[in-house]
Amino acid sequence: MTTTTVTENPVEISYKLRATAKWVTKSFWERNIFEHLAAIDLASDKCYKVQPKNPNAPPVHNVWRERLWLLLHISPPLIIHALWYHLVPEDSYYHTWHPAVTYIYYFLSFFTFTMFMIKRVHYFMDLYGTFDEDQRPRDYVPDNMVARLVVSIAIYLFARTAIGFVLGDYNRNEPPSLGHTISWLFIIKIAIWLIALDFFFYCYHRACHEVPILWKIHSLHHCTKHPTPIQSILAGDIQEVIEIFAIPILATLVVPLTTHEFWIAQCILIYIEGTGHSGIRAYWPHVILYEVLEPFDMVLCIEDHDLHHRYGKNGMNYGKQTRIFDQIFSTVSKRVECEKK
Repeated sequence: MTTTTVTENPVEISYKLRATAKWVTKSFWERNIFEHLAAIDLASDKCYKVQPKNPNAPPVHNVWRERLWLLLHISPPLIIHALWYHLVPEDSYYHTWHPAVTYIYYFLSFFTFTMFMIKRVHYFMDLYGTFDEDQRPRDYVPDNMVARLVVSIAIYLFARTAIGFVLGDYNRNEPPSLGHTISWLFIIKIAIWLIALDFFFYCYHRACHEVPILWKIHSLHHCTKHPTPIQSILAGDIQEVIEIFAIPILATLVVPLTTHEFWIAQCILIYIEGTGHSGIRAYWPHVILYEVLEPFDMVLCIEDHDLHHRYGKNGMNYGKQTRIFDQIFSTVSKRVECEKK
């Protein structure tokens, strides 16, 4: 059963009735632990109500503003780790960190970064509004998906931190340092790593939309046409294994990263995932690859993946970091509000 159909886009979009989300109406004391954790992803009430159509074009968000924000929120854990090794005498028992301690430290740092990222994304969802908000606002996480979402977030944070330690060949005697554990060209390395990751993701993602048996694996992620940041992680078991483990491992085999470079890459990646699923109504391009890909019309912006969710199984815009492979294989959809005039 549908309530509205939009046909102005190349692919027809149907808006189905919302799934039940009674948990959001519960008081603080009525919510269980999963609902409290899921509430971290609740934006302002405005984002969950239909808004009047905005006659103005989406603003162009300053990419350098986001790069500064990332620098200020990614660098502190690395600086603290490096300062510890510099200030604590080498002959002290506490000079080096046990790998288990280091893992917990970077896991908690990754969690903290994610919380700051969500707060920032919510701020701009409220400030700029969201795409398609005059037709339908953002979706709540359904009641029957709350616990699964929280567990998926935990698996994501634990696993992505661990992958960096394993593939990055972590050495407890080597603190973060530019020119050693972090290349002077780490931004270029991470940019190429993101493109490699996007290739593997594109192949897998497009197959999920075009092969019926694979769509059954992927369809849970499309239970929302208007997601919010952390709903980017909502997926079935098989999809979680592929996206959380397989794809970043394949990308790292192509472009090897050290443990500290991988941690930086994961912070950037979850930031891109969060903004990409926020629907923020702005021309908000890729924070790393913008200048490189813009001349070729291959840069990804928030509206691209927002449209992907609205299309559902019909697909289009399969890339998650770039439009390189969508352009090459003609799976780019026309932007509705961020189209160049």
